[in-house]
Amino acid sequence: MTIAARLSQYLNDQSVDYHLIQHPHTRTSRESAHSAHVREDQVAKAILLRDKEGFVMVVIPASSSLDLRAVHMETGRNSLEMVAENELGSIFPDCELGALPPVGQAYGITTLLDSGLSRCETIFFEAGDHEELVEMNGPQFNKLFAGCRSADLSKDWP
Repeated sequence: MTIAARLSQYLNDQSVDYHLIQHPHTRTSRESAHSAHVREDQVAKAILLRDKEGFVMVVIPASSSLDLRAVHMETGRNSLEMVAENELGSIFPDCELGALPPVGQAYGITTLLDSGLSRCETIFFEAGDHEELVEMNGPQFNKLFAGCRSADLSKDWP
């Protein structure tokens, strides 16, 4: 597989510069970081949440875990819960399960960005499969997320 069609179109529509980095097949964003020889804190991972109001995508560093309490405080939506992986195929039909690109905007999903990612010089993220990462510089990444809310939404792994 290659970059997800919807993601590719969105990146081109937003006029951001990016490169694709090939790596051996992985199952998680953390594994992708290791496989591509990049730091985990430079890899943005997507976590999809849902409540009765709809979906919210939270984008955090692969080196961290989601702080659901911080998400609840930021959104005022206290019943947000993670979407089961087996449900993701119908929401992201052009992506492999478990390889969500953290660009919810491309799929019409409200997206929240962990503020730590906005300080990175270079960012990597899943391209929609388990064998490629999108690479872009920090200013391009920040341009891509300019319309999204940013807050401290993650915590270090225990």
